[in-house]
Amino acid sequence: MARYARLGSGLWILIILVASLLPGNTSGASGTGWHLFGYGVLVVLLAAWQSILRAAVAAWSIGAIVELLQLLVAYRVAETGDLVANAAGVVLGLAVRAGYLAFSR
Repeated sequence: MARYARLGSGLWILIILVASLLPGNTSGASGTGWHLFGYGVLVVLLAAWQSILRAAVAAWSIGAIVELLQLLVAYRVAETGDLVANAAGVVLGLAVRAGYLAFSR
């Protein structure tokens, strides 16, 4: 199981990276939704094969790195609001995971 979670984590990170660096408009409420979804899914995948704390720090750190990379791309904008949305997505993902684990027993 951990093997598939690692593979899924890597693929999801790649999807986030590509989607975050390609031209496009993800600002506003819909952009926030994508941050919540993207980093929520990422932390669930990461937490499947490592500790909760490590998964949370890794997911948010990946988001921070993506924001820094957006500084290098002329058609994207790095925003502190996105870092907050990433953190909210991480918390939401951890809550979903905790709820799933609580009800699956």
